[in-house]
Amino acid sequence: MNTQILDFWVGNFNSEEQFLQFVEEDDNYYLNEEDDDNYISKFAESQDTVWFDGDLAEYGFENLSNNIYENFSEYSFADQWLPELVHKINLSELKFEINSLIFVSQGQIPKPVSVENDEFSLVYMGGIEFEY
Repeated sequence: MNTQILDFWVGNFNSEEQFLQFVEEDDNYYLNEEDDDNYISKFAESQDTVWFDGDLAEYGFENLSNNIYENFSEYSFADQWLPELVHKINLSELKFEINSLIFVSQGQIPKPVSVENDEFSLVYMGGIEFEY
């Protein structure tokens, strides 16, 4: 079996619309892709990464319950990474309810970081290996 590592961020956004504006590709990116100040998304900008392959990322906003298993169990390979992610969350001292998740194949974001401001919190939880 092959293994891969995914980098994970958990967050809290005020609304799904705000979250989607943060993670979705900027439609104008490819018109100005030679511009060094042009990022594929606000998420990419927050990670100081101009471009990454969106096909190697998955994200979602789930406000179903306070149970992370209920919210994110339907995501790709969740049965493999979700227990480890919950363990990492339990060890951390998050000061918010998690309603959003981003994960990207490791290496796509060279220097992953946490980002917090008045509008949202997004905490980098590290990499988790899974088999595919």
